Amino acid sequence: MLSVIRNNARLRSKALLLLALVGIMLLSACAGPKPVNKHEQLRRELKKWESFDSQGIAEMSYMGLTLRKMFFAAKNKEQLRLDIIDGGLMGAGAKPLLSFYMGSYVSLSAPMLPILEMLNPSDMIPANSFGVFANADTLFARYGHSIIETRKLELEGIKISFMKDYRLDNVIDTNSMTELKAVYKNNSLSELIMKGPDNLSVRLIFDEIKYLEPQIIPLPKPTSGNNWDNSNMYDANIKQLLKDFLRNKR
Repeated sequence: MLSVIRNNARLRSKALLLLALVGIMLLSACAGPKPVNKHEQLRRELKKWESFDSQGIAEMSYMGLTLRKMFFAAKNKEQLRLDIIDGGLMGAGAKPLLSFYMGSYVSLSAPMLPILEMLNPSDMIPANSFGVFANADTLFARYGHSIIETRKLELEGIKISFMKDYRLDNVIDTNSMTELKAVYKNNSLSELIMKGPDNLSVRLIFDEIKYLEPQIIPLPKPTSGNNWDNSNMYDANIKQLLKDFLRNKR
């Protein structure tokens, strides 16, 4: 009789232990994933703009004309380079159509129409906007709390807006009158739309983007004859050449 009672007690103990384990599993399932810390979420998003390597389709629009070509874009802490390619991807006939570089200096290369190099590249690519994200850790340390509170940041005429989850929304450079707008699809960066003066815009549609620190080959330094000022940008002959360039390369 005593052995039966002991066996029943053991069975009840095992049953209670099993129920307790099932209860813990159910509670864990109901709890779901823990919410992401705001500071870590912001830091992670800032890191994405510090360094990346990408490729896709570039749409360059000016005065009603649009050019669609393949592009390669790479950025690390010190440098940024964008190449718009004419011809097959990495194959026969592929040639650089237009290249932009920003490092310790800014350079623009247009091998097929060198006179376009007289254009101020900062009017096409918002270089200062990208420069803000040179070091994500420093940016977070100085302004992280303010960004989390307001989802905004303003630095020397550059106005940056963030989404609710701290993904970059847009950057406006009031000094050069350029704007950068980020577009997302399924929470991943899908497009970058860059707008400059006189309805000049560059739209990067990403096929692939990797968040790593790439090695970047600089463009040659610009010659002393490239005097980028407002008179160059708004010179009628240069504007017409750019329009003809886009028309002929479509």
